[in-house]
Amino acid sequence: MSTAPTSTPTSTDSRRLRAWRLAFGNQQIAPLAVAQAVAGIGDAFVTVSLAGSLFFNLSPDASREQVLLYLIVTVSPLAVLAPLIGPTVDRFRHRQRLVAALCYILRGLCCIAMAATLFDLSFYGFALGLLIAGKASGIVKQALIPMLVSDSSQLVSTNARLARTGSIAGGIGAVLGLGIQRAIDTQGLLRMAALVYIGSALVITRSRAPKQQDEPPSALEYAETHAPPVIVGSIGFMAIRAAVGFFVFTLAFTLRQASEPKWVYAAAIGIYGAGAFLGNLIAPILRRRFQDQQLIALAIAGPTVPTVIGILGVSRPLLFAIAGLIGLSTTLGRHGFDSLLQHRAPAALRGRAAARYETRFQLVWALGAVVATPISFPAEASMAVLAALYIPALIVFLRAAKEARVYEVEVSLDILSRAGVRLASAAECMNSAAYGVAVIDAVAAVDLARLSDPHLTRLQGCAELDRLRSMALDHDSVITAQEAEEAIALATGLLSSARVPSQP
Repeated sequence: MSTAPTSTPTSTDSRRLRAWRLAFGNQQIAPLAVAQAVAGIGDAFVTVSLAGSLFFNLSPDASREQVLLYLIVTVSPLAVLAPLIGPTVDRFRHRQRLVAALCYILRGLCCIAMAATLFDLSFYGFALGLLIAGKASGIVKQALIPMLVSDSSQLVSTNARLARTGSIAGGIGAVLGLGIQRAIDTQGLLRMAALVYIGSALVITRSRAPKQQDEPPSALEYAETHAPPVIVGSIGFMAIRAAVGFFVFTLAFTLRQASEPKWVYAAAIGIYGAGAFLGNLIAPILRRRFQDQQLIALAIAGPTVPTVIGILGVSRPLLFAIAGLIGLSTTLGRHGFDSLLQHRAPAALRGRAAARYETRFQLVWALGAVVATPISFPAEASMAVLAALYIPALIVFLRAAKEARVYEVEVSLDILSRAGVRLASAAECMNSAAYGVAVIDAVAAVDLARLSDPHLTRLQGCAELDRLRSMALDHDSVITAQEAEEAIALATGLLSSARVPSQP
């Protein structure tokens, strides 16, 4: 008598493990992904608890004044504190999971304080503290991801996975938050958000980043965060952020001026969020075919055509399509730039580099919102402003990216030529029986080559070269001719594998 096959506990566990990895990534990245998802629920609780009268319960003129005040209060402290957040993150880069946990705890404490001062003036100070702690969490996340991802080509997919899980968790949190707020009150929901943030802090402490060599950043490493590809990428994303700030705020006031029902604005914002989520899904797929700067170019180009069409007239379907494309554009641009910066910035500088660029993005977002707030734009004029932003930004970005690519190739070739000189010097030292100096020159040649081709770090031979360099620098060790020959041979093989990166 035959029996139907049943799934064994082992196969069930295997399926669960695959589903877990698909949602949250491998063992190294999963704690960060789970912590981000849990914090997304907390963010949704805060948003639901504070949602209310900014646009629709006040007269248009009164709401404009409140929005301008909100923008000033939001941006000013961030611009002042950003120079402090980045260096703090870098100083504790070997304990960044603890810094991340502290940021979550601060967010929880701010929620508790907001619940206690909901109808007092001090409430706004604690709300501002929550905003700053949230920005600090984002900077820590940007600095932590490259430590947890061994292959730089996986940075976009990792960033997208974290954004996806955060978006899904945020949607779930919004539904839960609405139910909880009806059952209790706004203060109770803020206290629930505090508990959720504490949960994120507990989860992130389980993250374990591999140990990295602690070396002070050199001037050349610092220059990597200011290289033309990074600068050009940041300019492209600044244009995207400015467009988002203008679109979101002009949309609210334009629809109110046109006496559109509230559901139109809600639907546009919902479609914007759906477009952003779609970007998280397709960004890893696009990254397999396009480089980081090409992703940013696609992000700028996406909304350009429909905004130009909108100058002739704006219908609701066209408005919704533009909202979705702007959401998609924001996500693609963000992942492209984050990958570009995370790939280039040395570990000792990731925090301050992320803080510096994030501050610029926040400022241009606020600038776009400020342009939209005091003036009543007709819908067609708003589309003209967006088109006037996207079209020049796309032209300038493409031309600048082309120049940056030429610069990148020239610099890479120059670095490789210098590496060849150091390798030749190592061979001369070998012939002169200066075996220790030969080892140091051989390793220096590989270090130079790593600047133009970071993938060399993952090849076999680098660890052995580092060991030989440590021996050469140790006065109690004696370097033999055989060890010097080994170092030169390893360096020669690695230099032959070096390639000039192709930048878009």
